[in-house]
Amino acid sequence: MGVKVKEKPPGSGVYYVYIHHEGERRAKKIGPKDLAEEVARQIEAQLILKSCGLLKKESGSPLFKEYAELWLESYVRTVCRATTYERYKTVLTKYILPELGALPIDQIKKPAIKTLLLKLYGSSLSKSSVSLARDVLSGVLGHAADEELIPANPVIGILKRLKLRRKTTLSIEPMTREEAACFLEVCHAHFREWHPFFMTAFRTGMRLGELLALEWGDIDWRGKFIRVKKSYKRGVITGTKTDRDRRVDMSDELAACLRDLLLTCKKEAVAFGSMCEVVFSRKRVHMEQNYIRRIFKRILVKAGIRELRIHDIRHTFASLLLGNGESPVYVKDQMGHSSIRMTVDIYGHLIPGSNRDAVNRLDSTQPNATQTQPQKSNGL
Repeated sequence: MGVKVKEKPPGSGVYYVYIHHEGERRAKKIGPKDLAEEVARQIEAQLILKSCGLLKKESGSPLFKEYAELWLESYVRTVCRATTYERYKTVLTKYILPELGALPIDQIKKPAIKTLLLKLYGSSLSKSSVSLARDVLSGVLGHAADEELIPANPVIGILKRLKLRRKTTLSIEPMTREEAACFLEVCHAHFREWHPFFMTAFRTGMRLGELLALEWGDIDWRGKFIRVKKSYKRGVITGTKTDRDRRVDMSDELAACLRDLLLTCKKEAVAFGSMCEVVFSRKRVHMEQNYIRRIFKRILVKAGIRELRIHDIRHTFASLLLGNGESPVYVKDQMGHSSIRMTVDIYGHLIPGSNRDAVNRLDSTQPNATQTQPQKSNGL
């Protein structure tokens, strides 16, 4: 650190203050010598206070906490699903703000970010959870970079260098055909009220929120398909996960099951004076996801089936279709995946080796199998 006063050019009577601090050099034209010396003394005093931690560095940038909350409320809440908003808010509050919240956003650099992520990983947090914290942090700082509050997003590339990236492969645990049949049999025998719901889940592969949002008007009885166009969770109706509507085919068995349920609902409508439009309702309103998850667990226990998630019914639907030799394109359309690549990435290992005979045909012993030109006939 250094602050000096110099006359420039010599003999001109004009004095400059030269500052050398933390690797940076600055020069400022002041004027008369006595004024330049006074300015130099004030600057030197300020630098000493700052180096001792007695003077807070001024910053025109908002604190990270303030900007993160603004990003969460104005962007995430508007653009993302409610569940995403809640998940991001939890990560910010629990993991990020206690460490970085009090810093101006332009003072958050790569070293501080690396320290935070390694600290989270060292606290027994999984790589997936650390990756989520990284994503949230990147979302805030990326937004700040877009608004030119900082020159660039310092989070980019950090997980790769730290080797903390989450696994890209998805581990799935579908039921076997026998387990699926057993589940539905036990459900029909002991939990008959819920049989139509689980029959629909196993025969369509619809997501849980899509099943709970299903209304009678979404079913095309003549065409034997269901229009999937919305999802329900925690009192909120939204679009599907991909924001695309799709048509899901109904099997004959499922169509018959849902017709019986519709007849029951119409009989109940006489007593209540109106028809409940929600197909799978509880007390004539949408069911919550955790409620039906508890029913699912009870049926698993009764059937003696290993512990699974209700989402594994969806995986079971896909695996059984592929096991039957159905096209991955058809499975993609039924599942509502955004691309065929997603279907193959998740379920490709379940596609049976139906083309194995193709390589066996290379072993053919027929004479013409390896000839590039036809044989010439003698005398012709």
